[in-house]
Amino acid sequence: MNENNNTIPESGETLAENKLIILYLMHNVNCTLSNLQILKLLYDFEGFNYYYFQHLLSDLVEKKYIMSYKQNEEWFYEITSLGSEVLELTENMLPGIIKHKLNLITKSLLKDVTNELIISAEYIPENNNTYTTKCKLSEAHQTVFELNILCNSQSEAKKIAENWKANANEYYSDILNMISNN
Repeated sequence: MNENNNTIPESGETLAENKLIILYLMHNVNCTLSNLQILKLLYDFEGFNYYYFQHLLSDLVEKKYIMSYKQNEEWFYEITSLGSEVLELTENMLPGIIKHKLNLITKSLLKDVTNELIISAEYIPENNNTYTTKCKLSEAHQTVFELNILCNSQSEAKKIAENWKANANEYYSDILNMISNN
């Protein structure tokens, strides 16, 4: 019976520790991150799977320790001042080895995550046989380049979107060279 009593607090302690891990990570990163980027940083950390992470994150948002907003169909998160205060008061509950591991994960992956180049393309029907193809490059949550092309058929729009996704870096370089040279 004594073992059961020890299991419940340990489970509560683990839950609290994992929430602190997310707060510590968000505080160290010190920038807005997408849901996927946070999860990517925690993949190397034991005990986090997608559903458990989503549960913890939504609880932290509900308590206003982390703020969230939606931009272009993607959710972004950053630690609030209340979250930073809570972390400051409870950070000593995190073992040093966990902090060290989080610092290593943050250092090694932060550069890749925040500078990740996102290539996207979509085509949207405008009217009967007209489509707009939106080709886009984004980096660190900002649009670097966007091109909207009016197409006369769905197949043309689809082909442009596929070509953009496959060759965006090359196309972007070519366009930039063309418009920046006399």
